[in-house]
Amino acid sequence: MIVSKTQEEVAQAVVEQEEVVTSTGVKTIEEAVGVNALVEAYYAVKKILSEIRVDDNDPNSPLLFKTIKFDNGQLARIKNSKHNEEYALAFPAVLIHYINVYYNVGQSRIGEGKGTMRIHYILNRLNNSDEVVELDGLKVFNKVNAAIQAHKADFPALVNRFQLAYWDQPLSFDDGLQPYWIDYQIWFNEYSGYRYADYVDCHVVIPPFTNHSDQDESIRPEDHGDHHDPEDDIAAGFTEPE
Repeated sequence: MIVSKTQEEVAQAVVEQEEVVTSTGVKTIEEAVGVNALVEAYYAVKKILSEIRVDDNDPNSPLLFKTIKFDNGQLARIKNSKHNEEYALAFPAVLIHYINVYYNVGQSRIGEGKGTMRIHYILNRLNNSDEVVELDGLKVFNKVNAAIQAHKADFPALVNRFQLAYWDQPLSFDDGLQPYWIDYQIWFNEYSGYRYADYVDCHVVIPPFTNHSDQDESIRPEDHGDHHDPEDDIAAGFTEPE
C-alpha cells in the first residue's frame, strides 16, 4: 500500500529537498576533526543529486528528484506492509545505502576502507511502456552519472576513488514505480578513529616568511605578536662552505 501525499506534503518535500545541506567538503584541518568518511560521502552525493533538474539546459526547471534519503528499507515497507506506518515518499525518489564495506587491517593502513555505495532511484511513470518514455530509466541513469562525474572533484570524500561499477533494473515492483540501482565503488580514509584523537589546534609561523600578522584577525590570539628574529638577510642568506 502506498500512502498518498497531499499537495501540501509534496510541496513541503520539494522545499526540504531544495534546502539540502550545501557544504559537505572538508575545507580546513579544524573541520576535519571527527569527520566520518561514510557520512561525508553520503552528503556529497546527496548534494550532487539534489541539483539535477528535469531539463539540464533550464536553470528554472523543476528538480528531478523530490526525495533523497538514506535507505533503511522504507520503500519495501511502504509497498509490502499491510499496515503502512511509514512517512509517504514523494517520487521520483533516491534512496542511498552502503554495501560490502570493509577496512584494510594492515598496520600501515589503519583507517583505509573500501566499499560500494548503492544509489537506488525510483521513477513513477504510469505510462512507462510508451515508446516515448520507456527508456526514461536509462536517461536518468545517464543524468545521475554525468552529474557525479562532473562534480565529484568538488568533494574531498569522493576524490580518493568513486567509480561507476554496476547498473541494474529490478522488475519486482509495480504500482507505477520503476526502481533502478547504480553501484559506485568507493575508497575512503576514515580519520575519526585515530588520526585526530590527540589533535591540538595550533598555528605555525616561520618568520620572516610567515608571521602571526598573516592570520585572520578574527582567529588570531591577542597575545601573539610578530617575531622579529631571524631577519630577512639571515633567513635568505647563503653560507660559504668551509
